[in-house]
Amino acid sequence: MSDLKFATPFERLIARIIDKVVITLPVYLWFGSGNNQQYVEAIGGGVLLVCAVLLNCLWDGQTVGKRVMKIRITSATGNKLTVLHYLCREFILTLYPVYLLTHPVVRTLWMFWMLSTILLVMVYGRGIHDFGVKTIVVKAVSTDQAQIPATRNLS
Repeated sequence: MSDLKFATPFERLIARIIDKVVITLPVYLWFGSGNNQQYVEAIGGGVLLVCAVLLNCLWDGQTVGKRVMKIRITSATGNKLTVLHYLCREFILTLYPVYLLTHPVVRTLWMFWMLSTILLVMVYGRGIHDFGVKTIVVKAVSTDQAQIPATRNLS
């Protein structure tokens, strides 16, 4: 695990923005006109949750944005991540603001939650959602890159 490099906060942010745009933009285009904005946000959050969990499971800890930024989610303990890990992580990251941002107290608490997550990512390389399910986001190494040094050593 010591040879793994944490993804930077910038890489994580850009990956999340790409995911949000690619996955939820069709939802907003389909349901956006004439519907209640909170209803559309709830549908978008649900679609983002399901797609992120499925993509993480199918692509070994990567979503569309993480693939573009060449980062991935892996276990902090070295164990294999399950659907439950991805589901809990994405639920904490995706759905908590969708339904709750109508009350001023909840908005304030959510702001502190997000600021503490940003601070933790900047200092420790892990957010609250990462600590909760024992994951880390690292720079992805392709199998081709991993095999190149071994081939050079053999010749």
